[in-house]
Amino acid sequence: MSSLLFQASITIFLLLPFSTAYLVDIDRDPIINGRDYYIVPLDSLGGLTYIHKKGFCPLYIAPIKKYDSPVIPVKISSPLKTLHISLDERVSLAFTGNNPCEESLVWRQTLDPLARKVYITTGGVEGDRSFSITKKDKSDIPFYELKYWPSNEEDGNVYVGLYEDDGFLGLTQYPNTTVLFQKAFNDLELSTS
Repeated sequence: MSSLLFQASITIFLLLPFSTAYLVDIDRDPIINGRDYYIVPLDSLGGLTYIHKKGFCPLYIAPIKKYDSPVIPVKISSPLKTLHISLDERVSLAFTGNNPCEESLVWRQTLDPLARKVYITTGGVEGDRSFSITKKDKSDIPFYELKYWPSNEEDGNVYVGLYEDDGFLGLTQYPNTTVLFQKAFNDLELSTS
């Protein structure tokens, strides 16, 4: 009798859906660990780009403002040996492509004492997992919010959003920027890599 109960329990367990929730792109494909994606704020013309603020490095991050501005892919990666990125998993974000600065293109936080703000800039440490991506709401639409995780804290409730006065990405106390992810590669590249 107990053997039959054990077999029934295993069968029920195998029939239940797995609860792992992955990030998905606008095509509803799971985000692949270590691949390039465009991060697209909903209220912008396209994706994100980097900008020299006052002509110096590090590079500040903002949505494109004109159709002729370059949209720059972002590599989303986790040191975990998983194929896909899970919701709320701590990840590293880094622009890919041409680098006009000597510093890395890995995202980090930078305090600007004159502006009295904390911005998201380039120049971070490779492999630093300071960000996570969380679902905006419970709908089936793949809307997400970015969070920043201070290295000395376990609380990741610091949101990454756009400052309304200058349009740069920075740390905010409330979620004000919703993003989507779009592949920066084609499926043929994926099948040959």
